Order: sequence, then structure tokens, then C-alpha cells
Amino acid sequence: MKLFPLDDDAILYETCFGDDTFGRKEISKQLSDLVERIESPLVIALDDSWGQGKSYFLKRWVAAHTKDNGGTATTVYFDAFENDYLADPLVSLVATVTARMPKGQKSKVAKIKRTATKLLKPAFGIALSLATFGAKEELGEMGDAIVDAASSETKDFATDLWKAEEDRSAAMEAFRGLLSEMIKTTNKALVIVVDELDRCRPDYALSVLEIIKHLFAVDRVHFVLGVNSKALENSVKARYGAEIDARNYLKKFINLKFSLPKVIGQHDPSQVIVEYAVQQADAMELPERITKRATSLLKYISETREVSLRDVGKILSNIALLPEKIHTTNYVDAYIDVAAALVVISVIDPDMHRGILDRTVKFKELRDFLNAPERLSKQRIGEDYNLEYDHEVTIWLAQLTFCVMGDAIKDCTGLPEWASHMGSSREFFGSVRNPVDLPRQLQRDWIDLFRL
Repeated sequence: MKLFPLDDDAILYETCFGDDTFGRKEISKQLSDLVERIESPLVIALDDSWGQGKSYFLKRWVAAHTKDNGGTATTVYFDAFENDYLADPLVSLVATVTARMPKGQKSKVAKIKRTATKLLKPAFGIALSLATFGAKEELGEMGDAIVDAASSETKDFATDLWKAEEDRSAAMEAFRGLLSEMIKTTNKALVIVVDELDRCRPDYALSVLEIIKHLFAVDRVHFVLGVNSKALENSVKARYGAEIDARNYLKKFINLKFSLPKVIGQHDPSQVIVEYAVQQADAMELPERITKRATSLLKYISETREVSLRDVGKILSNIALLPEKIHTTNYVDAYIDVAAALVVISVIDPDMHRGILDRTVKFKELRDFLNAPERLSKQRIGEDYNLEYDHEVTIWLAQLTFCVMGDAIKDCTGLPEWASHMGSSREFFGSVRNPVDLPRQLQRDWIDLFRL
């Protein structure tokens, strides 16, 4: 048995989507078609919350574009987070891009690198900063000493400031010209994937966007950004203040967005997170009984709230930490269901988890959490069988409700007749004297034993 889900083993520019467990090939082909058809420079954001598989998709797309989708564009993968320890992202970005250029473009690559060096942010000396903000007055003798000692540097910088800015403007034009010339020579578009941008320091993330807008705005040069737009908006606010309209600000840099599909297939769709849970549970060699029940519960919860692939991984790791006796002892189904529910809910909604243990959760809250409206839990409508009745979600609703409310479950409307007899039925809770104590007991004895 393994404790953690298997790491992403993609080899850049080699690994494609394989058997396409998560149904990504179709959106991959559509993205390839778009960047090949459009000549005007595009900045496309793959916008999804953390843990939804953006990196998984982008690392495979840079290979699949040419290998599977018939694209001719040169693809580049740049991990922004790995490089955000640098003050200026231009060097690492240009180095990553030029490393993917054909060997026949060696001379143009050298020119691009030389031109890029002229575009690096100037290192403002301490003397300039202090003099600009009146440090001599604020710092007294210490300020005098610092500023006077570096006065020649300040004067030289002031003299050359405007010339340096003119040189930068010329270098920007030269950079774009060289890039455009290289695209025309190779007759191939260039698509640069910038991943993990939302995890970077705010200044670094916004610098990357500014570089894209001002230096790479060339026909047939496109960018695909892996981002969480909410996090990126926070970066904008961190730099410019909470009052700025961050969403509109980002529209200056990003042309269009897309997200990864949450379901697989059309005729009989299934959820990506369920498929991921099944695949990883098998790879981690987890016991089938409890993982099957956890996956069943995930299916319902994820219909109304966002569950990330990272959440699923944490749930599976917590299952791996459960005592061996859970898997080897023939406990009644309710033991396994309650244990699975506690593990899943503690990750997805800690407040709901606490409410179940404290027995403060309301019946309606459980209905909403499980996405189990009365039309799904009511077995009969008058004398007729309810065709919408979902026995699986009703089992989950009834068991959790009984664990919180005990015999008061009989006062809950819209549940089948059998639900009101759960406490006295050995079928559900076996020999447990007081089933309402079961969640706390299992939490204490099974789940709290080891925690991530």
C-alpha cells in the first residue's frame, strides 16, 4: 500500500495523454486548432482553481500538440514558480524559449539574447533612492555620508537616465523584430505555456504578464497561462491596492479563457474526480471496500461544490492511514460508511465535519451538502413508486442524519419508512448500543490515530 498518490511522471515534450483517463484529448485538439489558425498574438488563460489538473494537462499538451494533434507550432513549457526567486523573469523566460528554437536559428537566438539583456530592469543604486526621497534630511549624518559617498554614481545615473530609456525602447522594437523574423524564417508559430503563474510572488507574476504584453506581442506568438484567476487578482491587489478592479485590469493582458471539463463522456458522463479517485486508489493499492464507499460519497458531494484532484489525493492518503483492522474485520456497512464519510467530509468541509461530531448539523444542511433533495430521497409519491428515487444517496442521507439526530430522524420528512427504524435494525448498525456515538468513536479510535 502506498501513502500518497503517484507523482506526475510526464516527460516534457514526450509524454502525451495516453489512454486519456480524464478525457482531455478533445480540449487538447481544440486548443491546438485555435493556436494554429489565429495569426494575431493570443494570451489564453487555462483558468481553474488549484488542484484541478492544470499542470497535468499543460505538460502533456506541449507534446500532444505536434505528436497527436498535427500541429506545427513550436511549443515551450515555462514553470514560472520554479523561477520566481529571480528579480526579473525576462532572462529565464528568454532562455527557456530560445532553448526550443531549431539549431539553424543559432545566430538569431544569439541576437535575441543580446537584445534581451538591454531590457533588464535597471538596478537603481542606494544613493539614487535615498537622494530621491530626501534621505539627507530624514537620516541626518548617516544619510549625508551615504549620499555624498555615492554622489558621482547619482550624477552619472541622472545624466544617462533618459538615454537609457531611449535605448530600452529601441531594444524592445529590436526584440520584437528579431522574434518576428525568426517566426517567418521557420514558418512555425510559437506557443509558450507559462504554468503556475498564480503561485508566484505578486510582483513576479505581474512582471511576466507585462513582458508578454510588451515584448512578445508578435503575430503567431501565443501564450497559454496556467492560472487561478482569483489568486492572480489578489496579486494585482497586492501591488496596486484593494480598491483596484483587478478583473478588468487582467483583461488588458489576457484575451480569452477556458477551463478543463469536469465530466468525461457525453452519452454516459462520469466525473473526472471520481475517475481519478478510482485510478489512484487502485495504484495506491488501497482496500476496495472503504475506497469504494468514499468514492460513492464524493460523487454526490462534488455535484454541488468544488472538489479538487488534490482533495481526492488527501482523502486517499487518509484512508491509507486507517488501522488495518478496518479492512480485515467484517464490520457492518454503517461502520465503513461512517468512517468513509468522516474522512471525506473532513477534507471537503471541515465545518460540516465538526458539526457531525458535535451533532449540531441540521437535516436541511445534510440534504444540501449531499445534493439530496426530497425528490431523490422520497421512495413513493402516494401509491406510486418515485421514478427519481436514488437509493444510494438516500442511504448516505439517512445514515448521517441518524448519527446526528438519533431517533428524531422519524420527524424528518421525505425519507423512506425504513429510515425511521435504523436505530433498532441490526442491518445498519449491528450491536452498537447508541449509534449516535459512532462518529465520535470512529474519529477517536480510527481516524485521529495518524493525521497528515
